[in-house]
Amino acid sequence: MEIGIIKECGGGGCDKRAILLPPEVKKIVAAGHKVFVERLTGSGLQIPDEEYAAAGAVIVKTPQEVLCRDLIVKLKALTGQEAAMLKAGAIVLAMIHQEQSPHNAHVLASAGAVGVAMEAICNEYGERYVDCTDMTGEQAMIFAFHLFPKIPSECKILIMGYGRVSTGAILTASKLGASVRILRKGQYANIRHFLKGMDMLVNGITWPKEMRDRKVYVVTRDMLKLMNRPAMIIDLSVDYPNPIETCRPTDMREPVFEVDGVVHMDIYGYPALAPFSSAARYSRQLLPIILEITSKGLSNVDSYIANAIVCRQNMHLVKTG
Repeated sequence: MEIGIIKECGGGGCDKRAILLPPEVKKIVAAGHKVFVERLTGSGLQIPDEEYAAAGAVIVKTPQEVLCRDLIVKLKALTGQEAAMLKAGAIVLAMIHQEQSPHNAHVLASAGAVGVAMEAICNEYGERYVDCTDMTGEQAMIFAFHLFPKIPSECKILIMGYGRVSTGAILTASKLGASVRILRKGQYANIRHFLKGMDMLVNGITWPKEMRDRKVYVVTRDMLKLMNRPAMIIDLSVDYPNPIETCRPTDMREPVFEVDGVVHMDIYGYPALAPFSSAARYSRQLLPIILEITSKGLSNVDSYIANAIVCRQNMHLVKTG
């Protein structure tokens, strides 16, 4: 199978990562597959094209020379312009997030491609195989403290949720000396009480689609006045609409904005703040998934991958085996 690796352009062009690194590329080539890598794919990680070539990859100059392959691997979802370069029946392995961003799936469907949503590749217990969510909370808090005009030990922080994303924020903030309070689901109705006197509010909950569609909020704009000044809201889940009325997605070009004197940070892709670590982890995690798709064909993969397939109506176009 021919595999294409395109240079990442997420985060408004600020994402330095490459989705596959040379050690994993070498193993894929050793399994009998051809890997085509767009030139300068690893430049943000100081990985020269020569290192990919030494791993057995073919270096190509343009996105078109990558996107015409059987399997495309990319961290962020393809843009409409990129999807238009796909051949019918191409498999796209990427973070698609079709529930939050239906457009990501629509562009693949229109191109006659089949998507495999990395974020939906899970075991029977719902644990993700491609996962840097702990880095999300950790890196968000480190960056937030960098921007905030008070030292961590002087900060009172309210964190909504206590799952894997929130845990990274809880551990980091606590280790740096902040006073941390965790808000549980049963306490949402009393959010006004808990929000009083807080320096930071961190959202780590996944907001159900029905709540987003109805624009139901846990924190409304009028509640911002309950927080101290200076104040900051850090949104980890970046769902939109959000459980916090004033939140909207941002990227690394303009990571923050202000509403009523409260700074908001809603970066889509916090692990990009640690590009070397997150790229290396994603590359290791994706290797067995790619080898299964390439060896078995998408029609015969195990259920943990099959359950993540998007645009099934195009499955008949996919080359088998």
